[in-house]
Amino acid sequence: MEVNLGHNAYQKLRCTFPNLDLPSLQVLRRQVQDLSSIKVIRYHCCPKSCICYVGAYADRQSCHHCNSPRFKPDGTPAKLFHYLPIIPQIRALYAGRSSAARMRYRQMHHDDNIDDEDGVISDIYDSDLYKKLRDTYAWNVICVGLIPGPRKPKEHDSFMYVVVEDLAKAALGAPAYDAHEDCMFNLRVYSPLKCGDIPAMASAYTGGKHHGAEHPCRTCPIEGIRIMDTNNLSYYLPITRPPGYPPQHYTLATLPTRTHSEYIRQAKEVDEAPTQVERKRLSQLYGINHTPIVAQIPGITFPFSFPYEFMHLLEGSIKNYVELFCNVFKSLGDGAESFVIVEPIWKEIGSLTAKANATMPASFGRQIPNIAEERTFMTAEAYLVWATMYAPILFRGRFRQERYYHHWMKFVSIIERCLQFSSTSLERQQLRASIQEWYSEYERYEYNSERLPTCLITFHAWLHLVDMMERSGPVWAYWTWVMERYCGILSRAVSSRKHPYASLNRRILEIQTLHSIRNMYDLDDRLPIYTTMYVSEPPPTYQDLPNYPEITLLHPRSSISFTGHGLLDLCRRIAVHLTTRYNVNVSTASQVIPESVIQWAKVQIEDADVVYSHLGYARREENRRDATFIQYELLVDIHARRHAVEPQYEPKTFFGHLDRVFVCDVQPNEAMGIMRPVALVLMDVKTCNVTQDRYGFYEFSTYGHSEVVDGTAIRALVGRIMDRGKWVFVRQMGTIEHADYGNEDD
Repeated sequence: MEVNLGHNAYQKLRCTFPNLDLPSLQVLRRQVQDLSSIKVIRYHCCPKSCICYVGAYADRQSCHHCNSPRFKPDGTPAKLFHYLPIIPQIRALYAGRSSAARMRYRQMHHDDNIDDEDGVISDIYDSDLYKKLRDTYAWNVICVGLIPGPRKPKEHDSFMYVVVEDLAKAALGAPAYDAHEDCMFNLRVYSPLKCGDIPAMASAYTGGKHHGAEHPCRTCPIEGIRIMDTNNLSYYLPITRPPGYPPQHYTLATLPTRTHSEYIRQAKEVDEAPTQVERKRLSQLYGINHTPIVAQIPGITFPFSFPYEFMHLLEGSIKNYVELFCNVFKSLGDGAESFVIVEPIWKEIGSLTAKANATMPASFGRQIPNIAEERTFMTAEAYLVWATMYAPILFRGRFRQERYYHHWMKFVSIIERCLQFSSTSLERQQLRASIQEWYSEYERYEYNSERLPTCLITFHAWLHLVDMMERSGPVWAYWTWVMERYCGILSRAVSSRKHPYASLNRRILEIQTLHSIRNMYDLDDRLPIYTTMYVSEPPPTYQDLPNYPEITLLHPRSSISFTGHGLLDLCRRIAVHLTTRYNVNVSTASQVIPESVIQWAKVQIEDADVVYSHLGYARREENRRDATFIQYELLVDIHARRHAVEPQYEPKTFFGHLDRVFVCDVQPNEAMGIMRPVALVLMDVKTCNVTQDRYGFYEFSTYGHSEVVDGTAIRALVGRIMDRGKWVFVRQMGTIEHADYGNEDD
């Protein structure tokens, strides 16, 4: 299943290897189900997916939306909704020792940051929402079912009915076995967070209005306005309204957030309205269509159980910016401003984007299409990578006014800070101020009613991000990249165009069943999730934790001789390095250099990326993306040219091409103060003649000399973008750290 082995391929396997006595696929599936504790519950639903026949609709014989009959002429259900109960899947996680130990993540984390004086938030367990649910156990990504298509449900709550019923029972508790403690316990399950894009959250969870409504924000009561004297029925959300409109009730500093009691009270008012006219009026006034069924789930709190999902927020905001810059956003043009990048320059930016893929490491993100000509192929990840790594370089000097570039860089800075793994209360306070400054600047460019379409909910939602981080947890804890990738796994299971949902239901059942079996019987080694785990012997690595705790050398490795491989220049560079390191002359340093060294192909930086050595990695592929350039840091004497002055060392940043990385075994030498053999991890680097531009970016066009530096000098893997005749270095967010140079006694 995990390798997408089809039915025909399995049958051929049985025929080719009859001595294996493999069961038929049907028998195998039944045996797997018997091993698992998961059983499918099937509910009747409308053939057009309007409703699910549960709850108030359990006795209906036809759909009241489309009039489709519940049953076929032969008496069988027209369509089924397959549901996988939650409790058996979580019980399976506690049934095996390994998975039960992993389920203690919350228990190990719960006191790390909650009482921290700096107010650190590094997970949903540090959020205000979770603090009210401290007696629960850890979460896991679990699929409970797929609403069959082909159409969107008319009443999503009817499908959520079975989920709500299941979660209500789970919150009361169910007996479960904990393999880690070897005891029974009362398992309570809560689901305090729901996530999805803005339209999905409104229709599926919050019972709210769509994003073009008068009150579209589920977090605050802001009222939208329409464009005067037009047929445009959409509402927009400026904080500062254009001339001719009633003043806005709120400012950026006074924008309130809804409370749970207020939201439920308003929803009930809509439900209990005496007439349809009054119901419609209240619905428009509050931005709520009805009381959502998820309000019955224990632990749900409006609106912070439904935070704005960051992946779709990023995609929508960056996409709108791009359309504004290239003058295709709702045909608005520049207006009184001049932020549009002219077409020839925009095409050049697109071309440079596509060419830069070859010199950007694969670990930095997916390849980016030509953003000027192939935007239809851009994904959320592509927009994020392009906006934070490519655009800051390619936008330099491209705008007709510099202030638009600075505005863009403020937006990029906000993105990077939102993506931090953890944040303190001071950092969140500063982030809130930055968001308000950026948003005020975004609106200030032109107060004109014709340009109201730029004031969308996707930009307004950024004003609530800090509140979401504090109440719901960091944005990465509830974004939907996990769900998008899960859907990608499911899409490969569709083998029938006529019955695609049967294939999808079976694949979901197989995935969850296999996960349960793997956890229940501790089969992580026998049924590894990743096929690379099947390697019988792990590849060799080199670690020296006392001296080089930040790096690990990775295979392949080889022994190179300085004389046999014509590397006398490298030998001389090693001698120069040892001369500086041990304060001896070159002749003395040359005596301790061995005849050969062990060369490694790659360097793994702790909690960061893998750097490939240019001459140490033999594989050469035409489409390989370059990951051989590094940022490193050395102590430099700022008085080096003044021999009479006492040396004063300061760290200085360098960039270079990593040619080789190797382990050099230095023998004892009294003159150098080496009393026992020492293994040094050294890097042979071709330096880049780097300058800094006025924006702070490091760029180069020529190489300098080659030098050998110690492995502790490496700071990060870097990419390169060619822009206007110079290579500009790109550093991934969060990977650049400066060394802490202490005084060495030896």
